[in-house]
Amino acid sequence: MVEHNGGAPGSGGNGRPQTGQNRGTVAGLPLTDGRGDVSLQRIVEIAARVTGTRKSFITLAEGEILHVAAAVGSDVRQTETAKSVCGVAYCGKIPLIVPDLSKDPRFAHYPYVMPEDGNRFYAGFPIRSGRGTALGTLCVIDPAVRPEGLTSDQHAVMEALTALCVRVFEGMKRDARLSDYLDIASDWIWEQDTAYRFTFLSGSDDGARARFHDLLGKTRWDSVIGNGESEAFWARHKADLDDRKSFRDLRFRWHDGDVERVHSISGRPVFGRSGVFLGYRGSARDVTAEEVVRRQIEALAHRDPLTGLANRRRFEQRVADTFRDWQETGRSATVFVLDVDNFKLVNDTHGHSCGDELLIEIARRLKACVGENASVARLGGDEFAILEPNLARDGAIPEYAAAIAQAVGAPFEAGPEIVECGCSIGIAVLPDHGASFGQIMGNADLALYQSKSLGRARFTIFDMEMRRDADTRNTLTRELGEAIDAHQFQLVYQPVVRIDDEAIVGAEVLLRWNHPERGTLPPGAFLPVLDGSRHALDVGYWVLEEACRRTQGWRGANGKGFRLSVNLFAAQLRDPRLVNRVRTILERTGFDGRDLELEITEDILLTPSRDLAAVIRELKMMGIAIVLDDFGTGYGSLTHLLQFSIDRLKVDRAFVRGLGESHDHNKVTQAVVKLAVDLGLKVTAEGIETDEQKHFLARIGCDDLQGFHFSRPVPVEQMEDLLARSHARISGETRDMRAGVA
Repeated sequence: MVEHNGGAPGSGGNGRPQTGQNRGTVAGLPLTDGRGDVSLQRIVEIAARVTGTRKSFITLAEGEILHVAAAVGSDVRQTETAKSVCGVAYCGKIPLIVPDLSKDPRFAHYPYVMPEDGNRFYAGFPIRSGRGTALGTLCVIDPAVRPEGLTSDQHAVMEALTALCVRVFEGMKRDARLSDYLDIASDWIWEQDTAYRFTFLSGSDDGARARFHDLLGKTRWDSVIGNGESEAFWARHKADLDDRKSFRDLRFRWHDGDVERVHSISGRPVFGRSGVFLGYRGSARDVTAEEVVRRQIEALAHRDPLTGLANRRRFEQRVADTFRDWQETGRSATVFVLDVDNFKLVNDTHGHSCGDELLIEIARRLKACVGENASVARLGGDEFAILEPNLARDGAIPEYAAAIAQAVGAPFEAGPEIVECGCSIGIAVLPDHGASFGQIMGNADLALYQSKSLGRARFTIFDMEMRRDADTRNTLTRELGEAIDAHQFQLVYQPVVRIDDEAIVGAEVLLRWNHPERGTLPPGAFLPVLDGSRHALDVGYWVLEEACRRTQGWRGANGKGFRLSVNLFAAQLRDPRLVNRVRTILERTGFDGRDLELEITEDILLTPSRDLAAVIRELKMMGIAIVLDDFGTGYGSLTHLLQFSIDRLKVDRAFVRGLGESHDHNKVTQAVVKLAVDLGLKVTAEGIETDEQKHFLARIGCDDLQGFHFSRPVPVEQMEDLLARSHARISGETRDMRAGVA
């Protein structure tokens, strides 16, 4: 548990929670050994799994002590209400969410909020009875800080689990009271003779005694067979009795009129002094309410709380069942995995409540358009899956996928506005495309990835070429890790020239991979894989440090600073250590931050991350300029130019390539440059290959140029030579001009 020594909401000035009549105890429950009811253990396991946290507790108050009734990830048994975060949650009426305990002045001094303990994120939900009496808490704890707290889905599950805790607590209290009168918790005790016929039944109420009177002289199965469990169930039980085995918590269903009840029976054989078998003796209880709770817990474990659809775990079970059915019958099935296109935009534009309503409506539409035997699941976020067993005929799969796309793509009313969003679909056929859930889902995901890469709002059926491509990417990822240790990466530099006199004023650093088998690879052959791999940070920071070290001291035209442009990976922009890593590199290499440009692309600006604007501001405080690369090729908005304090735009080669050949290209490029100039930004155009392109860009106001027309990317030694010749040429021209003036 997380201790607490300071004041907090719901506590006195000395940090002790105030005791009131609405905060009672649940005494007499078997919790002192830290082992609570099995249902409570299931609840904390579900809470930890749903919230993705390492620790989960249920505490039960008894006086000023919070006993741990069930736990995941910890062996703590109890704590004081006045000295714990759970005590604060226990005193409150609403959930206590703490994104980072170490940053909260109420809890930062708590001794276990330390790096070695790892308690950071905390979410505690007070457990209160129907009358408002505080009973305890349900909480989750994780070592990772969570600025966003819990998602709406996670919050809903935790609320539902808290309500279930109340029911379990109340059931445990009833059982504890009965245990004062009986050695084992039960509603009645029973005895049977050697033929397993009831000879004694002790009911807990008059109604039970009246029912039990009819059972005397009969076996248990005589009264309920055909009215709940099968004959096979009772045959197995009778076999155990014949073997004189003891049994505990054997549960069976039976119908009391229209009501299904569940009884739990426990018993052991009774023998005389001579060892002769006399019969059985035991206890029984009605566990119908407990079974209802258990089934509700199981439903939470297998159902998505927002949409009511099956969750990933349940979907995996259905796929496994389908594999078994295929082995017996030879019937195939089809898995459809779909993502809602631009769902983040819906959340950002209309709010998360609108996003939730959209997901609920999509779930309803999917259930309405699938076959009777199909299974529909929400796998998480905006990802859904369908298992359809009845698509054997040719052409049925494309028709089915088109129907799904049409259903999801229909307009959706969000208050006064209409929202439209399609979906991308990946399809895999069982068993052709996999022999397990992992293979089928992996291949369907590959097909989904293909649909997205082709422009969204599409469906793709998996083929083996996709798997080969994925395997190639995996191999490349592994080889990238080896390339770092083997020093196979090389930096090359492409000069950036001033537009009026073509003097070299800077260079862009580009990465090459000297592959031991495939030769020198250009960025396009490996950067897409590298940028999404775990190696991106290591390579990205190596590029920055190596470039700063090799070019430190270079000067541009007329002795001015030489601008070094380095591309940042998306992973670096998400790295919370970025600013410190860059600062360390500048200090270690002696490179002047005022001569450094960091290039980012439009798609990075659209990627959810920590406060990117604040990160960029910190970088600029070191004198670093921020360059927006490939401007106009992504989905970025013009507000990004101001929001992220961009210093320079790079006109993408896609625009430059068509200059002089297309009037539209000319107009678009001119508009981009004019926009930048009007905003006070510098402009560099890349991909220059002809004099015509150079002259056009000079006329419309570009500052600098880059491309094969001036130089291909070259190693550092050649770059130094190009820079020296540029200095010599500009110096000579300057002397000639001065001589002419003289």
